[in-house]
Amino acid sequence: WFAFGKMEKKTLMVIGATGTIGMSTCKALSAQYDEATMVIKAGVRNPEKATSLAELPGIEVVKAEMGDAGLAASLVGVDCLFVVTPGVAERAPLVLKTMKSASTAGVKHVMVVSVLNAGTDSIFGRQFKFIEDGIKLLGFEWTLLRLPLFMDNYWAFKDSIVSQSAIYCPVDRTAPYTPTVAENVGLMAAKIMSDPAPHTEMTYKVTAPSHTFGEVADAFSAAMGKEISYVQVPYESAKQAFMGMGFPEWQADGIMDLYHGIDDGVAYLNDTGDYEAVMGVKQPDVATWVAGVAPYFV
Repeated sequence: WFAFGKMEKKTLMVIGATGTIGMSTCKALSAQYDEATMVIKAGVRNPEKATSLAELPGIEVVKAEMGDAGLAASLVGVDCLFVVTPGVAERAPLVLKTMKSASTAGVKHVMVVSVLNAGTDSIFGRQFKFIEDGIKLLGFEWTLLRLPLFMDNYWAFKDSIVSQSAIYCPVDRTAPYTPTVAENVGLMAAKIMSDPAPHTEMTYKVTAPSHTFGEVADAFSAAMGKEISYVQVPYESAKQAFMGMGFPEWQADGIMDLYHGIDDGVAYLNDTGDYEAVMGVKQPDVATWVAGVAPYFV
């Protein structure tokens, strides 16, 4: 990184920066921003709407739309690109086009969001197999971040916890699974982006310590000082509830696939310790996370 006695700046870019993972990553990158050594770009479709990103120290908001024919020009000079896979039905071809643009632009390292069940015979599994196969064929260094369901999704239980002291979900209350926390995904992504070489050709499962949905109810009960019951509902009812919250049917079906995986005890839910290996600490357990948010469940 040295030239003429000066350290060259590394250019790091997050595309899909306005979503939960993109924003968490940009916040983490902003916290380690060093004007002398790095340029941080947040690629978004509508820069004028990305005011919260623009307010972060060191973050340069740029127009960059996944799959756009002219995207390569926006990626020239980028050392490490983080592609935050969008939640749209055509996301696999969109991400592949984005990675091809990165290859054309000469991006050195590309990191992409995948899912724990990539490669399985499921809606998300098939989408992300296409993405994971593609990233390995385009000639740049790569890293894959396989994400599970999020503890942050427990915010969706707020209304029923407040009004009925209950959590409704189709999963067996005793079935363990390994979720993650969006903020911690951002911290891990930022750390990898700041020095990607040791993470080349690595596929990481970004998981927290496992717990059950029964333990989620127990954690809210302990934190709120009242009993929060866990009510197991039919899968079709859960699917309709997700669609009622605005999820398209394909995505609701994909979430049901993940829930069925928990009930079936599938192997990909095992915690491999990847987060701790990269970050040096474990993610918080469910009791810690719930204790932090419970005051807002009123």
